[in-house]
Parts: sequence; C-alpha cells; structure tokens
Amino acid sequence: MANTFKVLNWEAAAAAGSNTYTVPAATTTIVLQIQAANIGTGAHPVSVKVTDTTAGTTKFLAKEISVPLNAAIGLQAGKTVLEATDVLDVFSDSTGQIDVTLSILQID
Repeated sequence: MANTFKVLNWEAAAAAGSNTYTVPAATTTIVLQIQAANIGTGAHPVSVKVTDTTAGTTKFLAKEISVPLNAAIGLQAGKTVLEATDVLDVFSDSTGQIDVTLSILQID
C-alpha cells in the first residue's frame, strides 16, 4: 500500500457538481483539511457536499458558510474518509470569488 499526501487547489464554482474531487478507483482518501479563501469582493457562502457512490447518497459537510472578504476558513472539523469513486464538491455563489485548498492522504 502506498500512502501519498497531496494538496489540490481550484476555484469554487457557482453551482454544485462543477468543480469536484473524485477518489480514484482502488483508493481510499482521508481528507485532512478543506480551506476556502475569499479572494473576491464581499462575503461569499461556501458549501461542501460528499457523494458516497456505494450508498448512492449525497450529504453536506458544510452548508453556506460565510467567508468574509480577504479571509480564509476551514470547512471541516476533524478528518473525513472517502472511499473509491466517492466525490467531494466545494461550491459558492459565484465563480472567481473563493479559492479552495484540499489537503488529502491517498491510500492505494
């Protein structure tokens, strides 16, 4: 088993399902941190959804958390375990306003 730490960055989309992280096949991912930084104008809400593809369910980890202008916040408390093909989705109310940083440990 290989353990690989990774940091992924992207801009939050304006709707769910646009910018996601999908766990590779035959891999377990431990989400260590999800951070949202407001680089836009004014405060913006951020949401995080996880889709458990095995169970066929989608649930919020965080819903419409307001990120003040020029601030960054952590969007999860503790760690989250994702199984192969599960999907993590982080989104806001408009594009180009929130930068997302995802710190993970992938276990192959």
